[in-house]
Amino acid sequence: MKKALLVPLLLVVVAGTALAVRQARRPAPPPPPSRAELDALIAKRAALREKLLDLTLRRDDQGIGNAPQGSIMLGLPTRFTRSVVEQVVTGLFRETTLTLKNLKVHKQGDVKARVLFAQRKVGEYVLDVDIHEVSGRLQPGQPSLTFGQDQVGVELPVSLADGLGRGALRLVWDSKGLAANAVCGDKDITAAVTGTVVPADYLVQGKFGITAMGDTIVLRPDFGELEINVAVAASAATWATVDQVIESQGSACRAALRKIDLKGILARVIGKGFAVRIPATIFQPIRLPAGVQSSLELQGVTLALQVKPTGMTVTPDRIWYGADIRTGG
Repeated sequence: MKKALLVPLLLVVVAGTALAVRQARRPAPPPPPSRAELDALIAKRAALREKLLDLTLRRDDQGIGNAPQGSIMLGLPTRFTRSVVEQVVTGLFRETTLTLKNLKVHKQGDVKARVLFAQRKVGEYVLDVDIHEVSGRLQPGQPSLTFGQDQVGVELPVSLADGLGRGALRLVWDSKGLAANAVCGDKDITAAVTGTVVPADYLVQGKFGITAMGDTIVLRPDFGELEINVAVAASAATWATVDQVIESQGSACRAALRKIDLKGILARVIGKGFAVRIPATIFQPIRLPAGVQSSLELQGVTLALQVKPTGMTVTPDRIWYGADIRTGG
């Protein structure tokens, strides 16, 4: 029994001796710095900070001199932001097709002609153009971006490219007077019309306001109401149809119908164009990652961080984000 107790006791003594030897070999910790030494280190740190700031300002390093002060300063390169914004705004308009349906144009008037040596009213006309559908394709150009004043200004050239339109034309002719009735009589003529969209260039202008929200920088769009005018040029087949309608009448009636100038009226009413409003809601906020995490893990211990933004500044080269950090419970 005594031998059984002796072995564990020897093991404890050996372990204790080894621990004492190991502790004896470990160098004693240095004495804590005095107050004067701490003050000297703090002063040295402040001097190095001032030197860094001075060197930075001399170089005008990415506008850091205007950056908001804080425990941390994050500088997001505007070339990165530029790339993101360019892709977003051009992507919204790339190969977009505008489609208009069921448009109606109405025109009416009187026609006078020389009858029995005097100018007399020979008839009234009503011209209705029902455009069943018009479609046009949008193509964006290279956007121009400007950074400053906490916003990104955007100018985007957009072209209204090729497109087609189809519809129907109806001409109602009401003769006035016995002579006019004998010449032409009443007419109700319907014909199909086609056309192509008239190419046009537009400049879309707006801006993205920049704000900091938590661990992101948010770009909020402001483009107002966008409006594009879609004009149509009648096709050669349409003009041939109008000529055919006129030429199918008697000579006197042809003269009366020519006074209406159907071609001119049709060209003006569809060439004037139709306004298409593009809702501003197509632009959505853009969120860019720029911030710090709300917690930090050190040697298995998770520390909660309290991040308080101190401000944000936009320069031509950087979007600067400043914040103070505290550890919380």
